[in-house]
Amino acid sequence: MEKNVLEKIKEQKDNFRDSEEKVANYILAHWQDVLHLPITELAERIGVSEATIVRMCKKLGLRGFQELKIALATEKIQPIKTIHQAVQEGDDLETILKKVFSANIRAMESTLNVISVKEIERAIEAILNARQLQIYGVGGSGPVALDAQHKFMKTGIPTVAYVDSHMMAMSASILEPQDVVIGISASGSSKDIIDALELAKNRGATTIGITHYARTPLDRVLDIKLSVSSEETFYRTESTSARIAQLSIIDTLYIGVALRRLDKIIENLKLTREAIVPKRF
Repeated sequence: MEKNVLEKIKEQKDNFRDSEEKVANYILAHWQDVLHLPITELAERIGVSEATIVRMCKKLGLRGFQELKIALATEKIQPIKTIHQAVQEGDDLETILKKVFSANIRAMESTLNVISVKEIERAIEAILNARQLQIYGVGGSGPVALDAQHKFMKTGIPTVAYVDSHMMAMSASILEPQDVVIGISASGSSKDIIDALELAKNRGATTIGITHYARTPLDRVLDIKLSVSSEETFYRTESTSARIAQLSIIDTLYIGVALRRLDKIIENLKLTREAIVPKRF
């Protein structure tokens, strides 16, 4: 039987450098915490570089930190918990319903506590002055990006959402300083989103991130950070409570922009409603 990742760490500790051994000891003692931490925050807690963490992971035969977290979650977390932490095997449907709704409510409440009104205002101002707005999201954040496009196109600001990494990269590479990009990443560790926003930032565009409230790799390419707090963890098959919080931030930005462009919004709502009338029975 193949050894699990914690057993591999114990076996190979003698082969690690001193800094890598510090990482190994922390993971062995606090693996539950590691599941929820971005690599940036973990490196700060241990007092090592991010490169040291990645190097230790590769010595275990893993591609990097994300794969380490996936391995830990797969081995240590009961499968039912990939649906929702609070849901237990044997829960009836009514109990599941209440637990899921409660978690979503908690996600919105905790996000409300960590998000900065000042940063929301800065984001609204940037969007209002934008030549165009682009929104990037991959995986579970993709539908949130598409929802944002659906809303912001009615403001009269040219808006497009991209959920393909190649399209994001190509589009970001030809942006201009008057443009605004919103990148959505629950973990703040999505390489596709980070790379695209870095391209956008290098072109002079304003970059806005909707991401985890802790320090994340995405932070370094952001002009404006809109923080999300939820019980969502990286190893879930789909974003649940984090997605609800992301959508709430998008709604806030949209309403903030709409109230400042009220005449245009009213006109465009009328036009878009008329356009889809023939598509309804």
